[in-house]
Amino acid sequence: MVITSWSLDRRWQRIRRPLAVLLIGVGALLLWSREHAPIATLPTVVATADVAVGDVVGPDDVEVVAWPAESRPPPAAADPATITGRRAASAIRAGEPLTDQRVIGPSLLATAGPDSVAVSLPADPLSASGLVRPGDRVDVIGGRGAVLVSGAPVLTVSQETGTVLAVPASVAPNVVSAAGADAIALVLAQA
Repeated sequence: MVITSWSLDRRWQRIRRPLAVLLIGVGALLLWSREHAPIATLPTVVATADVAVGDVVGPDDVEVVAWPAESRPPPAAADPATITGRRAASAIRAGEPLTDQRVIGPSLLATAGPDSVAVSLPADPLSASGLVRPGDRVDVIGGRGAVLVSGAPVLTVSQETGTVLAVPASVAPNVVSAAGADAIALVLAQA
């Protein structure tokens, strides 16, 4: 039997449309399965309500949700116990994934030293700039350029209420006095 080009053309014409329909169907199935594939998630603690700076984060303020793994911030908490009962270091918005850096607790002041106390300073240009963050260390400069405290850890920062630092109890009265006289400045120390 001799196969001519005419017979090949005829066979090709008969299977061309069913083959095209089959390939389109396979492509559509692949696209559909890609869009409906299960997304890998990780448990993530998120805020259920806005929490103001300095407020204690309660159990009703957080919940654990399944967060898409590819967009989850690496330091996000998975256990609400690491967040609840601690104070917000800065404003927290509802729906925001939470990290242990967004809250402070007694452990932050305790790491500053056994004789440390928390001192509140009024808002100043450095803290208002956004460069100072909780956990940073600052030098406190009093009137006439005297260094009152060197390397004081920052506990909280708020553009409205100011900065809270951990300072040795022995120099706290001097820092408070200088802050009251509006003769104080913060210098961001290198880590």
